[in-house]
Amino acid sequence: MKEYKLISSNRDLIEYRKYLGKNNIEIVAMDFEGEFNLHVYGEKLCLIQIFDGGNYFVIDPFQISRDELAKTLEDRKVMKIFYDATSDSKLVYKQYGIKMQAVYDLKFMVDILNFDGRGLDAVISRLLDITISKKKKYQQYNWTRRPVETDAMQYALSDVEHLFILKDKLFELVKQENKTEELIFSMIKKSVDFDKKSIPGILKSMDFRNLKSAEKELLKKIFDIRENIAKELNVPPNLVMPKKQLFQASKDIKTIENLVFNRRIPKEQRDKFLSKLRELF
Repeated sequence: MKEYKLISSNRDLIEYRKYLGKNNIEIVAMDFEGEFNLHVYGEKLCLIQIFDGGNYFVIDPFQISRDELAKTLEDRKVMKIFYDATSDSKLVYKQYGIKMQAVYDLKFMVDILNFDGRGLDAVISRLLDITISKKKKYQQYNWTRRPVETDAMQYALSDVEHLFILKDKLFELVKQENKTEELIFSMIKKSVDFDKKSIPGILKSMDFRNLKSAEKELLKKIFDIRENIAKELNVPPNLVMPKKQLFQASKDIKTIENLVFNRRIPKEQRDKFLSKLRELF
């Protein structure tokens, strides 16, 4: 079992940064756990896992200020090894307005090496012959809960455990294939565009693209109404109206009369939701 230090206050985080400076630590492995509309409304940073090659740390951001998180994540003096950092970078920018700096994303190397399996677990299995267990169990885990279960925390730490050795092995493969320059170009061209407007996944789906123009406009209106109700109740939007019924309503708005609500949706909010949708008739 991996031992770790929990950082759950501004003071803890300040002491952590002092520890980095005192020990001349200039590179760490880092990963996030977040909530993405599975258990509550919206996207939220829930944990930051860190490994410096010798010690593990877990930052619980719930009681930490935005400014202290920014000082840590925007610090250019400490390089942060991630695997596929794009969604993590966008998450903290959307939630806190923080633009992560000095990120070393190993996924760039995997992409130019054209691996068949490009998820972190597949790469670890291929290069280190290690299988990460209990993956499916924690894909739906509620990381907003406190305290985080012991097994869940150990699973979260496994995402940073192997990043140092992966970095070395991947870079060696890049050099062997004479792709160092290609890697540099890729990292420059694919840097995170923080100012790019985020489009909800449902509005980029093939199901949405296959709708007629009028159906697309109707779906967007229903989508916005659903979002507002979900935000008020702090529940996942899919709990207010499942995706399947959302698309059905975009093709025939009258199908809302057959909508079966989840028990977590109070009658008052059900009536409010239906009233708003009937205005679209």
